[in-house]
Amino acid sequence: MDENIQVGKYTLESLTTGMYSDPKIIYREYIQNSVDALEAAVQCNLIEPQSMRIDIIVDAENAYISIRDNGTGINSSNAVPTLMNIGSSQKRHSNNRGFRGIGRLGGMSYCGRLVFTTSAENENTKTIVEFDCKKLRQLLVPGANEDMDLATVLSNVTQIRREDEKKERHYFRVELFDVSGFSDLLNIETARSYIAQVAPLPYKSRSFFYSPDLHRFLSENGYEVEEFPIFLGESNSELEPIYKPNRHRYHSDRNKKKNDEILSLRTYRVEIDGELYALGWYGVCNWLGSLSEHEISGIRVRKGNILIGDNRTLNNIFKEARFNGWTQGELFVVTDKLIPNARRDDFEQNEAYYKLIAALQDGVGTEITKLIREASSLRNDVSAKVITEVQKQVNDATVTVAEGFNSSVDKSRLLDQLTAAEETLKKTKVREDLKPKKDELQQQLAQAIENVADSSNYKMNQVNTGVDKKSKKILAIVSDILSEKLAKPLVDDIIEEIVTVLNGKKE
Repeated sequence: MDENIQVGKYTLESLTTGMYSDPKIIYREYIQNSVDALEAAVQCNLIEPQSMRIDIIVDAENAYISIRDNGTGINSSNAVPTLMNIGSSQKRHSNNRGFRGIGRLGGMSYCGRLVFTTSAENENTKTIVEFDCKKLRQLLVPGANEDMDLATVLSNVTQIRREDEKKERHYFRVELFDVSGFSDLLNIETARSYIAQVAPLPYKSRSFFYSPDLHRFLSENGYEVEEFPIFLGESNSELEPIYKPNRHRYHSDRNKKKNDEILSLRTYRVEIDGELYALGWYGVCNWLGSLSEHEISGIRVRKGNILIGDNRTLNNIFKEARFNGWTQGELFVVTDKLIPNARRDDFEQNEAYYKLIAALQDGVGTEITKLIREASSLRNDVSAKVITEVQKQVNDATVTVAEGFNSSVDKSRLLDQLTAAEETLKKTKVREDLKPKKDELQQQLAQAIENVADSSNYKMNQVNTGVDKKSKKILAIVSDILSEKLAKPLVDDIIEEIVTVLNGKKE
């Protein structure tokens, strides 16, 4: 074997711009490294799970981005070898999201300087590794500096230094200076949308009513979905939490933007050769058309709760690819036989991958297609429309009882609506195949009426600060007046704002 093998300098360009053509992917790469560090910190009892945190600053005015976590950090003796090695990582795909040792290079193509700063607990020093990315691009110009190999190029663009740090601090921070204006990395709303879709975030329960049911299903099947607190802002003082974008109410049919909602959550297991490969869910809705909101369309594939691919990755499990865009759902891969590829836009095309696709085609792909076609055939059936509308009212009532009533007027109005719906459903004659659904819905409606009548869950009662009884009575009167005079969505917003302020969560 030739012991003088050289790795050409242009390999670096292939591993940065070539590997990550979409600039936003760098957010995913740095977040998944932070998540691995946070999990390691919890496992070694360095921090409690509730103390985990990832802070992301996107400062467009100063062309600056930083991603910081309070995970293990890297100790002084290992920091430089770890950060300077390319394509060499001690991580294993079976228990880490980042495992190829190239993701940290992603930012090089989109900034003037890339800086890594890290410190481990019980060390009074921090290590700083800085890459001059402008100089790097000059050295990579074709036809120039052809005598340089990859190692030489890196040594010419890298500065390493160590500075004092408090012994109790442990963290890793990535900083991008002079971020390119040609990328959309500095658009904070674009960043928020992208991170919300790809990162291992919690659901916002107010927006996605079914999150407790989903967590229960996953837990019962031996999978605890990993969720991490990620905050985004233009500065440290403006950081706000990000949540997954999933919603139980949304718009379908891109042209007409019809209101639709999840009527029920359908969960499923994917077992192949006696082994559990994945756990999934999708929302059963009215199937009115493709989802207008790109953030939630399509069954999203996740490994370690990190998105693999995008909203089109599972198009091929449907006979008509467009039906994936009619669906909101997720597939959590649990087997180590499925390995994300280097670009994280799909999995390695091994035997396990082809078995998974075949199982999904025969299972959930066929199932959803059937539901869509059935919904289309029933669209013009009068009795089916009644059932659909009553089901929507039952679902709305369930959500309202859980979230709380705006006022006694709100509760009384809801009871009247449900009672009227009960009478309408009772009088409606349905086709033979819809009779079981009607019977089931009558039971659900009766239960919903009982739940509303018995509930004393008012939003104003959710105020947990020292508001005296007289003030609460005044608030209740105000709530009744608002409910009588204004449309419910507006009242919802007003009451939520009042409760938020009184609970001291907003000044």
